[in-house]
Amino acid sequence: MDSKYIIGIIIALIVGVGIGYVVLMGTVKPVTTTITVPKTITATSTQTLVKTTTIPTTTVTTTTLVSTIVTTTTYEKTITSPTTSVTTITKPITLTVTYTLNKTITKTLVYKVVYDALGRLITFNKTPERIICLAPSITEIVFALGLGDKIVGVDDYSNYPPEVNELVKEGKIQRVGGYWTPDFEKIAELKPDLVLASVSPHAKMLDKFRELGLKVVFLKSSTARNAYDIYQDIMLVASIFNVEDEAKKLVDDIQSTIDNVTQTLAKANVTPVRTLIILGPPSWGLWTTGGDTFIDYVIMTSGGVNIASKYSGWVKLDYEEILAQDPEVIIISIMGTREDAEKIFNDIANSPLNQTTAFKNGRVYVFIGEADDVLMRPGPRISIAVKILSQVLHPEVFGEINRSDVIKMPSQETMGYELGITSIGAGDGVRIEY
Repeated sequence: MDSKYIIGIIIALIVGVGIGYVVLMGTVKPVTTTITVPKTITATSTQTLVKTTTIPTTTVTTTTLVSTIVTTTTYEKTITSPTTSVTTITKPITLTVTYTLNKTITKTLVYKVVYDALGRLITFNKTPERIICLAPSITEIVFALGLGDKIVGVDDYSNYPPEVNELVKEGKIQRVGGYWTPDFEKIAELKPDLVLASVSPHAKMLDKFRELGLKVVFLKSSTARNAYDIYQDIMLVASIFNVEDEAKKLVDDIQSTIDNVTQTLAKANVTPVRTLIILGPPSWGLWTTGGDTFIDYVIMTSGGVNIASKYSGWVKLDYEEILAQDPEVIIISIMGTREDAEKIFNDIANSPLNQTTAFKNGRVYVFIGEADDVLMRPGPRISIAVKILSQVLHPEVFGEINRSDVIKMPSQETMGYELGITSIGAGDGVRIEY
């Protein structure tokens, strides 16, 4: 076939296709289908925490939070298909954007967390610098731990160590009311960081403490049942101030003294002595201590048996029950003088107590001054109370007691009384000093 003829045919075909395409474009309308793809966002976050902490002098930490945010977003793009039937397709295209967020966060660290004797969780952001003690035994614990310089207020009965009274005179420590009747106005004026209180009677005043915005920690104190409860009070205070080593040494010293007494009594194989301790002058009522108190523990540890051990807490007995138990030793603990003690001997001589074995054998004692304090306070000097009482109960082992604050009733001949039983008035109060 002639080449010119072939070329002519090809040209004719190309022209025909072109004309057909133009005609088709003019007569066929595009069909559009849109596929809708929901917009999606995903994010991932990584955190790097940089923390600087110094305890106990620093209580604030700065934390730098660096977060990398990766965001994936779905966009819509239109693509036209090059076909004779034109279709518009929506196709997702992913675009990833990364950015960094720098944020500084400042927060307060918890310096110390403790549980008090009421089981309350107490937090501290710093070491307390201004303390108020609402019981003599608590004041003694704080001083025994070397923290006396932090005390700004004490109850009216706190008198030990001797420097307490000196600091009161100098105005460095203020009196804030009685053990049973704290002066909340004075307490608030002193702006304490911490109030150390006794479960009894101060727990019932908790709402008042809260109302004044005071941080208070309760110690077992008056509710202590033995030396180990007192040790818990000591360790609780020590943990707040980070002086646990001092507390451990103090507890070891107390327990060592008590152990010496109990071991000596065990070696001597002594018979426990029936003992009655009267709290305050008998004219106030025959108040004594039950079997779940720290004073009962002192009696037992010192080689005695408490005739009121079947009772709980602080109880008031009558003469009939005392005579039925027939104590071999009677101790009356008072806040008073030697003259007050002599009046008490006179009262006992003219009361049904003169029928007891204790009175008949001249084994009636009055504790005043320090002897009264150490017996009545559940604090670090409980070991001294054990030493004193063990001598009173067992002079055959430890020798006769010879202290000016432990006064023994004179013999009946010396007293020269004609013993007649008379009724003595009974008050409705009891002086128990914690």
